[in-house]
Amino acid sequence: MSALQRFDKYTIQTSGFALTVLGIFLFMAGLIGGPLWSMPPVPLPWYWWVGTASFFSGIALVVIGIILLFLARGTKPKQKTGAAITPTS
Repeated sequence: MSALQRFDKYTIQTSGFALTVLGIFLFMAGLIGGPLWSMPPVPLPWYWWVGTASFFSGIALVVIGIILLFLARGTKPKQKTGAAITPTS
């Protein structure tokens, strides 16, 4: 059985960015989408919890994404890509 490999800097950075963007969307959906503009004339009982759940999960995902972005700053990439290295002649 082999050990799991550590995540690369770019994997952590991409995950942090994706979680931050997803959290912002959920946060905005929690602020905008409430039970007041539901399609049925009477809101469903579970519909009151959707806005609250998306609001708080959005905040949590933004916080986790920012933490991952800060963690990615301190880690080193697994391999050097050479994309930013200019050859000197």
